[in-house]
Amino acid sequence: MTWRTVARRDWRLTVDARSAKVLLALVVLGVLLAGYIYPVVTTEPYTTSRFPAFVEGILTTLVPFVGVLLGYNAVVSDRESGAIRLSLSLPQSRSDVVLGTYASRTGLLAGTLAGSLAVAGALVVYPFGELQLGRFLVFVGLAVAYGAVWSGLGIAVSLAVATKRRALVVGFVFLFLFVVVWDALEAATALGLSAAGLVGDELPAAVELAFGLEPGRAFGRATAGLVDPTRSVEGAWYLGGWAAVAVLALWVVGPLGLAYARFAGRDLT
Repeated sequence: MTWRTVARRDWRLTVDARSAKVLLALVVLGVLLAGYIYPVVTTEPYTTSRFPAFVEGILTTLVPFVGVLLGYNAVVSDRESGAIRLSLSLPQSRSDVVLGTYASRTGLLAGTLAGSLAVAGALVVYPFGELQLGRFLVFVGLAVAYGAVWSGLGIAVSLAVATKRRALVVGFVFLFLFVVVWDALEAATALGLSAAGLVGDELPAAVELAFGLEPGRAFGRATAGLVDPTRSVEGAWYLGGWAAVAVLALWVVGPLGLAYARFAGRDLT
């Protein structure tokens, strides 16, 4: 058995789960609604290069929520029930379990994002919009990478803890920190530094870099810098579009790698 076998089995189980269907349907409905109303509430020109700025807020709200809830119980539920020991008694390793599960859950979210964005793009183009295919394909790729970040964070949490309750709590801590309060933390930091007389109108480069590492910020900068010709990314080179792509790549690899290192060395009894 290999990670592909694990991926196929996990894919079937996840697709059959009602909760997964509901979560993925939320993504589809949000993206299609954005594609439908974009030509109604915005001004011309209606293009698939300007649409990403409109749908970005929906994606940075829904995708983290769906990614974490898809991934948080991926491995820990089998560990809690004891099924993980039976699985590992077969000719497959812990790395096969992790890679197969990640491929399955991320593939589901990626396929949902790509398909719903394709239909939304058609809604933008028909009947008065303009298709700018190259830029739109870049945006779809960035959205898939953003989904891979959050499904990976969910699975990383599932690998790192011993119970589903802890996994859910840690997953929602990530959501609360990065999705809900990150902007407020940045504003509070700027206000505090300004009140102390340490900064002027702009934050120090190191602070800007630290806050810019948040996945949603990186996704937004990559979209602005590489997709939408009417937008630009201000600031130093490390806040640019290509640097943001590198940040997303690190978010894909880093948390999952650290969690796997913890999982590989733990006693699962």
